[in-house]
Amino acid sequence: MSYDFDLFVLGAGSGGIATARRAAQYGAKVGIVESDRLGGTCVNRGCVPKKLMVYASHFPAYFEESAGYGWTVGESSFDWHKMITAVNNEVTRLNGIYSRMLDNSGVQLYQG
Repeated sequence: MSYDFDLFVLGAGSGGIATARRAAQYGAKVGIVESDRLGGTCVNRGCVPKKLMVYASHFPAYFEESAGYGWTVGESSFDWHKMITAVNNEVTRLNGIYSRMLDNSGVQLYQG
């Protein structure tokens, strides 16, 4: 296994991935290392999960307001496990996109 790179990026957050891909587009041999999931804090634990959970929290008000627009809304309930599963599935989907972007750019990914 060869570790000879023009650029080796520490961390596969948004900035690290963008840097690695851009350098590879210019012909550099690029490696990137990440100890966790791709995408960094925003994608995995911050912005994305938070926005999805806030979005889900608005639904009860939307249901109530819809009656004023002709909708008949019955009893509703909330399933925490189902929402968290959906949030985690979206984060996993985004991780897959980042992984494919690195692969398509020719960037070598290392876990560590």
